[in-house]
Amino acid sequence: MIRSFLGSTALLGLVVFTSHIHAASIAQTPTLATPQLKISGQSSFNSWFYDNKKRIVFGDATNKPCNRQKFGRGHMFTVDDSRLKFNVDGKTDPGMDYGLVIVLDGNADKSKIVREDYLYFGGSWGKTYLGDTYGVESTMAFGGFSQWGGTGFIDGDFDRVVNFTTGAPHSVNLVGETSRDTKATFLTDRGLYGLLPGVQMGVSYTPRTEHRGEQHVNTITSQSSPKEPFDIDNIASGINFIHKFESGFEMALSATSIFGETHPEFHGAPKRRHTGSYAFGGSFGYEGVGFGAEYGNNGRSRQFETRKTNAGQFIDFGLSYKWDAATKLSTGYYYGWRKALGGDINSNFVSRRARTNAVGAAIDRKLAPGLGVYFEYAYFQMKNPAARAEAARINDTLTTNCGQFVGPTKSNRANVFVVGSRLVF
Repeated sequence: MIRSFLGSTALLGLVVFTSHIHAASIAQTPTLATPQLKISGQSSFNSWFYDNKKRIVFGDATNKPCNRQKFGRGHMFTVDDSRLKFNVDGKTDPGMDYGLVIVLDGNADKSKIVREDYLYFGGSWGKTYLGDTYGVESTMAFGGFSQWGGTGFIDGDFDRVVNFTTGAPHSVNLVGETSRDTKATFLTDRGLYGLLPGVQMGVSYTPRTEHRGEQHVNTITSQSSPKEPFDIDNIASGINFIHKFESGFEMALSATSIFGETHPEFHGAPKRRHTGSYAFGGSFGYEGVGFGAEYGNNGRSRQFETRKTNAGQFIDFGLSYKWDAATKLSTGYYYGWRKALGGDINSNFVSRRARTNAVGAAIDRKLAPGLGVYFEYAYFQMKNPAARAEAARINDTLTTNCGQFVGPTKSNRANVFVVGSRLVF
């Protein structure tokens, strides 16, 4: 509790202190302009054609089928990434920006309507975000995903139609990523107060992952469904460098990390190792050609203390080309791997290698201001010889009914083709 209190008060105190110092250096008395409301948003309509080699069969604790099969092959329409953003911006004469941002989720199957809700304050001293929004581990990172078009390849919405293999890495997010959990974030200015041109640093502090807004907190039980490990005092840090040379060559480099005190799914569950993950990435561009790459290492984050597994590593690459102001062609590659443990819970465990290979390509075409269409193809190849053992351990911590049972998928190959349209305003 003391660490949480000191972490939050230190960030808030920094905002107050730096704002006071900056204001004191201005002779005139600050005046406030009337805050202005801006509304923006976006939505996508996607037509998916998919073919999975393996399907997931849901069952109960005795593995009896519940007549529920997930995916296979077929065609599906989805409306993805729909949201409305309300931004109230204000500014004082000395130059401090402040405001409120509320983002509403427009997806019909979401139980939570508010996607983001936060205050921000900015000036020559930097910028602070307080509330439900993304941390620096997401906002300051660059990599292959910076070049991907279409739905975003593996960083997009392919979980709609692909049976990802149990225990195999399939994300560019680090373990411990806090999504839009309630947090406090501080960013320096770009240039690090004149010390290092092009450099910016940031830190995000999340007292408890999975918690948002006015939600009640239970410090001994996960709030997600199904139950998953969660962090207390999660601290993410980031540093990046952006520069455009006179020749027109653009370069962006980043390093991000996450550390947190991990708790098991609920009181009495097997202990987990604490979160500790990091990533290095970059994005480069010149005369319409773009390239990005990233390496991420999750160490042994949130793994069982008594098992010699790890949370995996990954690399991602992206290449893009814009041949006019309205058309972009992009390709991507992702490889994720980790050490998993197979075998029965009562027998000796054997180390297994779980892995995911994925390639994709997309073409985006702008039809009018804010309106575009895209065509995307992706191929996934996944394998985890330890999937059954890992699914058994997951299910051992769940309420064993048809709605929560995790059906193991040891391997899968999937082909997906997407035709979509997006409106952004």
